[in-house]
Amino acid sequence: MRILAIDTSVGSGSVAALDAGGSVDRPLGPAGGHARVLTEALADVAATRGWGPLGSLGPEDVIAVVRGPGSFTGLRVGVAAAKALAWATGARLVGVSGFEVLAARAARLADWRDEHLAIAYDAGRGEVYAAVATPTAGGWTITTPALMPLAAWIDGLPRGSRITGPALDLAADATATRPDLVMAAAEVRHPAALDAAALAGARAEAGETDDPLTLIPDYLRPSYAEEPKPPAAG
Repeated sequence: MRILAIDTSVGSGSVAALDAGGSVDRPLGPAGGHARVLTEALADVAATRGWGPLGSLGPEDVIAVVRGPGSFTGLRVGVAAAKALAWATGARLVGVSGFEVLAARAARLADWRDEHLAIAYDAGRGEVYAAVATPTAGGWTITTPALMPLAAWIDGLPRGSRITGPALDLAADATATRPDLVMAAAEVRHPAALDAAALAGARAEAGETDDPLTLIPDYLRPSYAEEPKPPAAG
């Protein structure tokens, strides 16, 4: 099985290629350029693993994508590219939750494997999109994410909680009042395509794949255009 993975959910983004012989990953650079560089980066990691052109992928292979949460533009770029590759090659498509990717990353890089993890994404406007990952025999279960003020999230965490996620990059002031919290190191806080690839491979082996026709991104919040508007003054 060859797994080609895409993460354009937050930050610089990355791509990865994983097979039985090893793996390779590449950063995508600033978020605004993901659409321009994504195809070339995917071709590069595939060629580095000796796979040949992207068109050589087939039904035994997997296209993995972090489906969110994350930015509107970034997720649309990544999910659209993954769906197009799956359609074009017949490879299996697996969308992976960013919360699960972050839990896997914490386990791999920080050896956080045996306790609940509180995970939060920056949702803007002083809010976070937060969930809790609980380890299980087969991976993690993720609670239903909730949108809430950053301060409320920090205040509501149980004493001694292990916390991770992109929101921590902006949470220094909020966490100053909670020295009991155990914060993930900076390199652990952001999802990456390589961790998504490993998760997607296990899911594909279990027969859990997504339909390119129905897979949609998991955004942080409704777009400004979709949010309810206050009634007009009459």
